[in-house]
Amino acid sequence: MPKKSTHSPSGSFFPPNDQATYRDLLLFEERLKMNALLLNRRKSRYQFLLVQLIAAIIFLLCEVLLNTSFLSVPYRYFLRSALPNVYAPDADVQLHPYVASGLLLVSVVTLLLFFASGLYSEKIGYANRYVPHANRALRNFNMYLNVRQAPRTARYNPISYLFPRPSSPPSESVPRNRTRSPSPTRLGQRSSSTVPMTSIPPTTNPRGELIFSSRVDRGFRESYERFRNAFERKRDQRERQAAARTWSGWLWLKMPWNRAPPQAAESSAPTPSQTRAGSLAVRGRVGALSSGGTPASSGRSTPVQTLEPDRGRRSAPSVAV
Repeated sequence: MPKKSTHSPSGSFFPPNDQATYRDLLLFEERLKMNALLLNRRKSRYQFLLVQLIAAIIFLLCEVLLNTSFLSVPYRYFLRSALPNVYAPDADVQLHPYVASGLLLVSVVTLLLFFASGLYSEKIGYANRYVPHANRALRNFNMYLNVRQAPRTARYNPISYLFPRPSSPPSESVPRNRTRSPSPTRLGQRSSSTVPMTSIPPTTNPRGELIFSSRVDRGFRESYERFRNAFERKRDQRERQAAARTWSGWLWLKMPWNRAPPQAAESSAPTPSQTRAGSLAVRGRVGALSSGGTPASSGRSTPVQTLEPDRGRRSAPSVAV
């Protein structure tokens, strides 16, 4: 009888469950999140600069077209403070009208150069395209960088009472005829209509997190999430200890909205998936021993048919009991 094949089912991936794999994957995830964070910070600075430039243009347009004299107020105050003998308090001091026109021309040219020189696409547009480009590259590895944040709503917002938003049940947003969980490998395809973008919930990590496709072994995903959560807790503790050394950081940590989360008790009890995988593995070993040999060496087909469903239901083959 030919030897039974032990390869994984088609379309499934079983990465090695070891600390070296978790550490390398965590370093890769931290590099992605750090790049996204730095790009967003740089984008915020240039967006603030752009908003200031547009506000200055609007103000100077009011000075030129509406003939307002707001620029004369600081100019008059400066001259009266610097030369009180020359400019008396009752003296009428007005700024030359060409000054506002010149400043408006300089501001408009600066705004045009901001877009024409590629500064907008390099500093702001690239930060907006970084995560989609990264997800298109990660799609081949059955991974997805989730940086979606939950919408920030005020606890007592009077506008919500005037214009309430219709609340839809969560079951309507996900089609009921879907047979498998959302796969990040299909999220970037426009032609795919099986999984919408709204099916991925917002992440609870403010820096984002790396999620895996449903094709990846469930045991590997759960083990890596525990490894990452332990790293995040240690990282948060180090940051709080470093902030507590300064008086401003100590005062900030004492605020009620910035208190440390309660420490979760670390228990050595196995997770439900590990318990289920262990029971299936033990059941398969007992069935193999009771049949008088391994399924590959036995001539009967009954043990093989008995063990085959167990192998299909097993979520973490590499977990040892």
